[in-house]
Amino acid sequence: MARAMVGAGPRARCVLRRALAAAALTLAASGPAVADNIWEDPAFVLYRQAATALEAQDYAKAAALARDATRAYPEHILAFYLLAQASLAQRRWDDAAQALVKVTELYPGAGRAQRDLGAAYQQLGRVDEAARAYEAALAIHPKDDETRARMALMLLNANQSARALPALTALAERDTKLPDVYLALAKVAYEKNDFPGAAAAFEKAVALRDEGRTWFNLGVVRVQMGKEQAALQAFERAAQHADTKERAAKEIEKIKLGGRPARSSRPGLPK
Repeated sequence: MARAMVGAGPRARCVLRRALAAAALTLAASGPAVADNIWEDPAFVLYRQAATALEAQDYAKAAALARDATRAYPEHILAFYLLAQASLAQRRWDDAAQALVKVTELYPGAGRAQRDLGAAYQQLGRVDEAARAYEAALAIHPKDDETRARMALMLLNANQSARALPALTALAERDTKLPDVYLALAKVAYEKNDFPGAAAAFEKAVALRDEGRTWFNLGVVRVQMGKEQAALQAFERAAQHADTKERAAKEIEKIKLGGRPARSSRPGLPK
């Protein structure tokens, strides 16, 4: 779920193209008067070459050219953003973070840059800084459920469930279609021995994504609630998936023999 690397895919390139015209007007008024035409300015020539390299997925070349463009014009916001995307694609998280910090300084309203900055900080293990960047992105785009979920799951993985829970609850109340949100809520409920809450969250998750592990955990929770027949149905669905087939078969056998399956499974939390 929490796909941490944003990368330089078609959406990122589209953002660059849309931003180019607006940024050019600003740079034409305030940038260095090296050429009569802003598009012939050395900084923009380097930027266009970097964009071509990015399109060709030559990320090292794109990053080098973008860095040269920022040296030619230290406030070249598009070059910094392109440098960040090329760095993300190479998993150079620190380089990406530095470039994105510059983008957000030059353009505080850049929600996508804030989101990408959060992803870079998350990869660096800088959870508090990542959370602040995600929160800044959400302040600009409050309906961005994917970013809210990414932040919440990161906090939960960092054992900060108190900070994660409000975001997860808000997403559930908006009937999010992200199954990982419900898996996270199931984990929180399970750890509090709130088995009805965990079961409800697992049911929402499995309705959105048919997954053996989720069916198996739903079966375990239903057993804890004393609902063996409902648990049997969940284990039978888990048995249809290769990764949980053998474990589910054992639990089915226990129920059919009148035994009680062991509380042996922990709800999964997506990384």
